Amino acid sequence: MFVAAGVNAQTETPEVKTQLLNSHVFPSMNNFSSSFISTHVQSNIGFGSTSKIKVPGVTIDDKEILAFEGKLLFVHIYVRYQQRFTPWLSMYMTFAMAGRLGADMSTILVDGVNTLGGGDIGWLIRIKQTQKLNLSGSVYVKNLTGNFINLTKYIEDIIDDNPNPQPIQRVPAMMMGGGVNGAYAFNSKYGFQFNTEFAYGESFERDKSKFYFTGGIVGDVDFMPENNVPIGLAAGYILSSAPEIIMNNSGITNTFLGKLAYTGSNDYELGLQFNYYNLKVESLDTKPYVSKIILMLKFYF
Repeated sequence: MFVAAGVNAQTETPEVKTQLLNSHVFPSMNNFSSSFISTHVQSNIGFGSTSKIKVPGVTIDDKEILAFEGKLLFVHIYVRYQQRFTPWLSMYMTFAMAGRLGADMSTILVDGVNTLGGGDIGWLIRIKQTQKLNLSGSVYVKNLTGNFINLTKYIEDIIDDNPNPQPIQRVPAMMMGGGVNGAYAFNSKYGFQFNTEFAYGESFERDKSKFYFTGGIVGDVDFMPENNVPIGLAAGYILSSAPEIIMNNSGITNTFLGKLAYTGSNDYELGLQFNYYNLKVESLDTKPYVSKIILMLKFYF
């Protein structure tokens, strides 16, 4: 009896907690919802900036004055906890904070300081799972608060005799949404993920409501199963009008993603993601491009 118990203990297959399908491990991506039911905690920290941009000035007698050149900086923090209740149902809670500000006094004066903070609570429900396909649906409620510091507009309001000029605007916004998320594993090495989300609710323009949309696709390769190299690579694209991504009241952004990940653990994920996207800024005629680096860490329980 003792020998048999020992053999069983030695030959027992360890539990795999990561996002596994058809022997392929899928990476987690920032701004991209996963379809897998699991218990985990995830944290992302991102930093980025635009290239040097020119803010147009005022032309007087064929001469342009009050024109600036500078950069815009971006930072965000994302924390998510998800609890699995059954193989087909989990609940998640998210906290996020994002900021956009000028790199020097000139761009701060022109574009101000913009921050978004808040989170969401939602449910992830498995729709279908086969050997190669995992498909889930989600429903959620999101609450964000925007803080906008615009010194230029504050000065303009004073000049225009606005009875209540405010250098800081604090605007809450609540929305409800849902989506469909999926993953498909061709084999142990190659796979891709996709997601589509729709939301409706308040915008950061007071007394207005809007529809929001996010959709994307990501392909990845994991070198661990066949080559015994714990490295994964992923690349993808996201189209979104979500306020926490575009950092604005309106507009759509095109985001290109790339990620380098460590895939040698069944208990956690570690990766570095690169985002490249365009962004609408009210003070500029053109959309500047933003380069952002994101450190991602995810623990499974």
